[in-house]
Amino acid sequence: MHPLITTLKYHPLTVAICKAYYQWRCRNLQKIIFVATTGRSGTMTLAEVFNHIPGCHAEHEPYPTMSEDILKAKTAGDEAVVRAEYWQKKAINLRRGAAGYAFYCEANHLFIKTYIEYALADFGDKLAIIHLIRDPVKVANSIYALQDFPGTEEGNKWWLDYTAAGNHIPIAEVLDNDPEFKHPFYKGLWYWYEMEARIAHWRQALPNVQFVEFQTEDFNDPQKTCRLLRELGVVFDEAALLTKISAPANTREHQKVSHPLPMEQAIAMNAQFQRFLAAKGF
Repeated sequence: MHPLITTLKYHPLTVAICKAYYQWRCRNLQKIIFVATTGRSGTMTLAEVFNHIPGCHAEHEPYPTMSEDILKAKTAGDEAVVRAEYWQKKAINLRRGAAGYAFYCEANHLFIKTYIEYALADFGDKLAIIHLIRDPVKVANSIYALQDFPGTEEGNKWWLDYTAAGNHIPIAEVLDNDPEFKHPFYKGLWYWYEMEARIAHWRQALPNVQFVEFQTEDFNDPQKTCRLLRELGVVFDEAALLTKISAPANTREHQKVSHPLPMEQAIAMNAQFQRFLAAKGF
């Protein structure tokens, strides 16, 4: 990060100078790509794919991540805090990451949660979104193994607060009090369905923005990965790229403090949760 941004980032003149400088450095930027996803879904692998292509660059959850205090402010409806963080820091650092490239991708699951509307106002028709989807059972089980599910101190820094008033699926009382759904695994499932509801909302609200769907397991199929890049307009040497695509990254095995639930049990719990959501009209 440029030293001016860290030492004088709040001075309006410094912010304006830095933004103008990086705006010039981004004069050849064709597209800036964000990721709409839950996290625990292959965002680091996606970034690695982009970084193997000349003219492209990607960063995984770069500074400022727009998590923790910013996510908390967004949840509380304190847009002044979120707005200041975006325009004073995020807008500049997005351009810093994109400087000199034709395509820049930020693989950050906080995009949908905290700053999509600001990024849209900032980049307009240069913005595209990858809707990266991983199976809900696998996402919830990954969160469960980390033991940082929604409602925990660590979970609320990165995921979502299941008690927040503005949730699309407001079922905090059920998750807290219903014996059928009190198991913490259900909070991870709730998070997946809540995120997909938010993504669906933005897809409907932004019909002119390019959304490209991609399943996490499709990283195992190099041809599908190449198809994703072509849909985004990325020009690349397919033969060269196929020699570099690697296995999924950031499994965070060293941070897992619990065994995931047996898959059969987790699938049954997801089916039960789906029936509940359908009965409630979600």
